[in-house]
Amino acid sequence: MLKISDFVYEVGAPHPELLLFDKLVPTEYGTTYNSYLIQDEKTALIDPVDPGKKDILLQNLQELGIAKLDYLICLHTEQDHSGATLDLLKVFPEVKLVGSAKVAELMEHHLHIPCSDFIIMGDNEELELGSLTLRFKTIPFAHWPDNTMVYLAEEKMLFSSDLFGSHYAAEDAARPDLSKQKRAAREYYAEIMMPTRRQVGKYTQWTRDLNPALILPSHGPVWRDPDLILSLYERWTSEAVTPTVVIPYVSMHDSTELMVRHLEQKIRELGLEVATIDLGDSDRDLRATAGETLYRSVDAAAIVLATPTVLGGPHPNQAYVALLLNTMRVKTKFMGLIGSYGWGTMVEKTMLSLLDKVKAEQLPAVLCLGLPAEEDYLALERLAEELVSKIKALPAETLLT
Repeated sequence: MLKISDFVYEVGAPHPELLLFDKLVPTEYGTTYNSYLIQDEKTALIDPVDPGKKDILLQNLQELGIAKLDYLICLHTEQDHSGATLDLLKVFPEVKLVGSAKVAELMEHHLHIPCSDFIIMGDNEELELGSLTLRFKTIPFAHWPDNTMVYLAEEKMLFSSDLFGSHYAAEDAARPDLSKQKRAAREYYAEIMMPTRRQVGKYTQWTRDLNPALILPSHGPVWRDPDLILSLYERWTSEAVTPTVVIPYVSMHDSTELMVRHLEQKIRELGLEVATIDLGDSDRDLRATAGETLYRSVDAAAIVLATPTVLGGPHPNQAYVALLLNTMRVKTKFMGLIGSYGWGTMVEKTMLSLLDKVKAEQLPAVLCLGLPAEEDYLALERLAEELVSKIKALPAETLLT
């Protein structure tokens, strides 16, 4: 529990031991399910946490002496936000449910709570608590179509739902490690917000114009200096990229890795940074290496996928990563493909079909039969030269430092 002001407490639950959010997203620093209590003439609770952590929420409310709740505000339907709603209704049967029309619609399906049980709030509509006022802002497809933000005008606090979140359960929520918080925020953006980058960019600008004093997300620590996270989101949601190349690779019998190392060396000699990720690392879960690929690809100028051929197609690990890159709609400018095959391959055709939503220029593939020979290494050097030349030729305003 954390006191944020005389009127506002964070009463949700940390989950520091969580390793994978949604059984998919690596959470090195765990996560939190934030719930915010606002006390005035009337009392409101924003987001009633994941059901597995309801006891922590209820204990926090008990410690604060909360005998009555007037409003239970749901900003997003997913169970990590809304899951304990039914439990709260048992403890506080008089509480009124509040949410957007889309939240109410989806809650009927996910928690079987009728739409008619909700007070529906639209854009810019206000909920009076006494001396305090909550103003609602829907942000469809800042993740889901139902995500909503609420602005506490008198305190200049923005409750931002999933937007601007981070999977980071700090040891001291009042004093988080800022470097960990920023890293976790980038990982969170890469795996959750990146697919709807353009919509998220608009909401980031709206928030910048609002100029809140605090941003209070549903996951991770409060942003006490909103400019930090807004500047990062402005960077990530822009069309600009960094002059770096990301190479996720799998190699079964070393041939593909030999190609990766030669390409990496040549790109570095030509003056650009390279990040390689071994998708076949036996010491790391594939979800972790895929997550690192997304993290490094947030604003990378180029991605080169490196894969051996398995039964005519790409290695399944690389196919999985290609599917993720496609789903997340990375903004990279150039895509490449390299790899080795045993006797025949349809890798290029398959990979192109897996990446149909990535609007990047596809460079000629370099695929070799067996161990790479001299002509294959020369082809990799030509690929490196073309790639570096194209990145360096990008307009200055589209290159980040």
